[in-house]
Amino acid sequence: MSIGARFLEIRKARGLNQVDVAAAIGISHGALVNYEKGREPPASAVIAFSKTYGVNPTWLLLGEGRPEQNSLDDLHSRSIHIAWAYLTRGGDEVERDNLIKLSSALFQYLIEHGDISDAMTDKLLSLSA
Repeated sequence: MSIGARFLEIRKARGLNQVDVAAAIGISHGALVNYEKGREPPASAVIAFSKTYGVNPTWLLLGEGRPEQNSLDDLHSRSIHIAWAYLTRGGDEVERDNLIKLSSALFQYLIEHGDISDAMTDKLLSLSA
């Protein structure tokens, strides 16, 4: 699938028309039509599309990962929350170093994969126990 096909996929999934998307990312309507038909867009269009619609640029460029782009703050907060829930499950006091270590590992996983299922969370946490 081309970059333009991924533009098209996001545009249609969000119910957007070509004229509005082109204007929002600062390109002509004709340029967007050409990109959606397979012409390679310039980096500036990819960056603008990614920022405007919150789409993961790696997914746009390579088709890898997930289309949604989570902010690093959201990912970091989520990793701390998962680690805290795991470390406090027994009711014991949580050591700061353990929280940092575990949340850092989860954060790295979330950055690389974009999401983490409950099953994968359980597996990672059991490995770190």
